[in-house]
Amino acid sequence: MMRLSRRFAVTLALVASAATLSACSGTSASGEHKTVTYHADYPAYDSAGNLFTKADVVVEATVSGNPVRVQELKPDTTSDDPKLNPAAGAPAGQAAPADPVVITVYQAEVKKVFKGSAQPGQMIEIQQLGGQLNGVTYQEAEAHPLKQNTGYVLFLETYPDAPAALLNPLQGQYPLDAAGNPSKLPENPVALTADDLKRISGIN
Repeated sequence: MMRLSRRFAVTLALVASAATLSACSGTSASGEHKTVTYHADYPAYDSAGNLFTKADVVVEATVSGNPVRVQELKPDTTSDDPKLNPAAGAPAGQAAPADPVVITVYQAEVKKVFKGSAQPGQMIEIQQLGGQLNGVTYQEAEAHPLKQNTGYVLFLETYPDAPAALLNPLQGQYPLDAAGNPSKLPENPVALTADDLKRISGIN
């Protein structure tokens, strides 16, 4: 079961909030590292209203095609800010090297806006932890990667110089069913309906 207490959020600056991210590596028979699995803690929300309040942007959007890019984020080893440099404050020579953080960036077309500055028809970028890079698979334990050509209601946190991110991988996305209604992922305890969206957003 995904641990849902706030301790992790990735941005292009590397880490946007107080966070703990651990990684473990799988090896092939030849000893080469082929898989890195991230374990991250996120915030939990007990209602659709709390999700809506926390999100910077809430939209109905369709993820288009394949991911636009996979990239590695590197810590700013010169910074004293632990958000940018996980080794900040460690005694000289005692800081463990930071594991690489790899994200996949998706593009989605906004269909309807319930909150925030997005506009219908706008293409937005959304990042998720993990991806394949340089022959290594980086994956998040119990993650739910966005699916191409699929519609969602998305609860997003935004940044000035980085792709938006789901509030958490489980509760930040509600896939649309065949009738166009939001449906929760199986492990998500918070249901969301079209009527809920109308009520909490004030938009019909």
